[in-house]
Amino acid sequence: MTTAKLTRLEMAELLLSLKGEFDVPPLTIINKSIHSRNPAGSGPPEFLKRIASRDLPYGLSTNEIVELGNLCDFATLSSTSLQNWIKRDIRELIGPPLQGKKYSIDQAAILLTVKDLKIVYDFGTIRYLLTALFNTITDRSDDVISPVTYYHIYALLLESLLKEPSCSPLEFSEEYIIQVIEDTKKEIWVPEETWDHIEDILVLTILAVAAFHFHQRAKFFLDKHLQKQKGKLS
Repeated sequence: MTTAKLTRLEMAELLLSLKGEFDVPPLTIINKSIHSRNPAGSGPPEFLKRIASRDLPYGLSTNEIVELGNLCDFATLSSTSLQNWIKRDIRELIGPPLQGKKYSIDQAAILLTVKDLKIVYDFGTIRYLLTALFNTITDRSDDVISPVTYYHIYALLLESLLKEPSCSPLEFSEEYIIQVIEDTKKEIWVPEETWDHIEDILVLTILAVAAFHFHQRAKFFLDKHLQKQKGKLS
């Protein structure tokens, strides 16, 4: 049985939980998601059970990061792509494994953010954008914002934008997204000077995910139309 997909907000909460910064256990987050969409679901995937059985702080292998990424709504990630990113495309951005031979939760958050940005932007642009947020990979203290917190913020924004029933592609203007950002500031505490640094990059990240969202909707309605036409001909 296929495991239920997670929204990016659920994924953000899962990452925060794996980092020890969220008071809900990882398996509880997954179980809640599965039960809400499929009460007869088969439970958490085995790889997540393995991760959750370890001691904090958690470290993740590349295969585990791929499996996490593929739990997200309308998203796919391959092990080959991830390895290429780490070894070549964003080597300076991601750095070596920081949790023994495994990657830290913050490194995983960076890779999942790269996955979302790669929908629209090239690696040169991605490196430029994320280096402005996450400075020295081996020293999280000089970051403008932690990678997991950044992921959480844009997940909150996407939750607000994509669940709006009247939302159309035309409403994903810079002005509209900035207004949603202003509303979101009330839900999560971040210093005002940090918002000044991250706001433009948040808009760019959200537009990338929204572009893929509407592309998938277009494919869905095309398939629906083709099925309807096939029915008429049979």
